[in-house]
This record gives sequence, C-alpha cells and structure tokens, in this order.
Amino acid sequence: MKLYVDLETLDLIGGPGFRNPISALRFKRGDAAKLEVMFLAGGTTAASIGDPAALELQFGIKPRGRYDVGYLGHTAEWTMPAPDAASPVYQCSPSFNTVELDSAMGVGSSTGSEQSEITLMGEITWREGAGQPTSTRTFYVIVENDVNRGTEGVPTSAEPAYPAPESIATTANINAAVAAHQAASDPHPQYLRKIGDTATSVPAVTVTAPAANQTTFNPATATMGNVADMLAQLMIHLKSKQLF
Repeated sequence: MKLYVDLETLDLIGGPGFRNPISALRFKRGDAAKLEVMFLAGGTTAASIGDPAALELQFGIKPRGRYDVGYLGHTAEWTMPAPDAASPVYQCSPSFNTVELDSAMGVGSSTGSEQSEITLMGEITWREGAGQPTSTRTFYVIVENDVNRGTEGVPTSAEPAYPAPESIATTANINAAVAAHQAASDPHPQYLRKIGDTATSVPAVTVTAPAANQTTFNPATATMGNVADMLAQLMIHLKSKQLF
C-alpha cells in the first residue's frame, strides 16, 4: 500500500498534487501489510525527512479515543531509502495478526460475536536523532475480519451429484426427437421400438380368433390397420367366451 504524507499539513493524501486528506486506511485481520510511505514537500515533491542512519519511525494503531492504552498493532522496523535517493520511500510491514487485535474483535468467541470489522485510530511518527518527534494527523484504520483462516477443511459434496451433460434433456434434443418421430412413415412402431431399444426386444403377441386361423401381431412391424384388425378379432373372441 502506497501512502503519501503532506509535509505542510501532515495529512495522508492521495498522491503528489492530490491534497485532499484520506479519511481511512483498510487492512485485513491476520495479514501482514506492506506500507511504502513517501513524504511530499508542499504536497507535490518527494522529500527526505532526515539522515537514514539517525532516523526513527513508528507506525501504531490503537482503539479510537483510547490514547492511554497499549497498541493493537505497531512496528518500528523500517527500511530506509539510500541517503542520495531522488524520490525516497520508507517501507514497513506492520502485522495485523496480534493477540490484542484478536481480543478487540472478539476472534475465537464461543458465542459467535466476532466483529466483521473494527475502526481504530492510527499515526505515523518520525524523529531524527535526539530531535523532537513529528507525527501525521490521526487517521482512521479499519480492520476487516478475515474469512479464510486455514482451519476450515474442505466442504462435503452434496448428493446426488449433478447429472452428466448427456443425461440432461435440452430443448434442442427434445425437438430433434419429436422431428424424428414425426418423420417416420408410421410413427407408432417407432415409439414401440423405443420402449425396448430394439425391435427384437418387443415380443410378438399371438391372438387366437374364433376361426381356425391365427393372426400374429408384431408391434415392431404392425401398421395402424393391423392394430385395428387385431382389436376387432379380440373383441369377437371375448364375446364368444361371454366375457362381456
């Protein structure tokens, strides 16, 4: 995260030439942030704030309005720029994985009362040698609770599993089946064959008529006329047996 300090107003600003103060910084609980701070003379030009060998910087955050308590997050370890750097940048990596911050956010609470985020106050302070310290104006620091903690495990897949693509009926393949059915010379045998997948899987039905002759009905080859004839013969046979 790049931060810019206006050395005239001591505000955090958006960048060189953008002197409107930044109201808040956002971080994630459990993470280590990397800050790259540039100090701007007149809010425009990068400037050195002292001899790197004698310079002391601090970044600290506390609960809002609680100036008298210990830090929730803090670092005094900074990487200094070269003494002759044209655009000096000061770097630090404050940790947001602290016991104090976890306690303030209720992390690990057995009552499920963890806060989704917490608003704190922050400040950057620097001093060269034994000189007097200089600090930025106080800014808000919003720390969001973390979602991924590494202890969750892998979710269990639900059953039944989602069907394979070839098992899903679509408008396209339904329309294709209807078109094929309608295009058949006699669609009814086509339908009967689909029940058993093959013509040979549907057995022939033999009906004994009152006469001595027999009529063999094969649904795989029968036409509508054959069906009508078979039903007529069946009715005659049933009447002869006085079944109705």
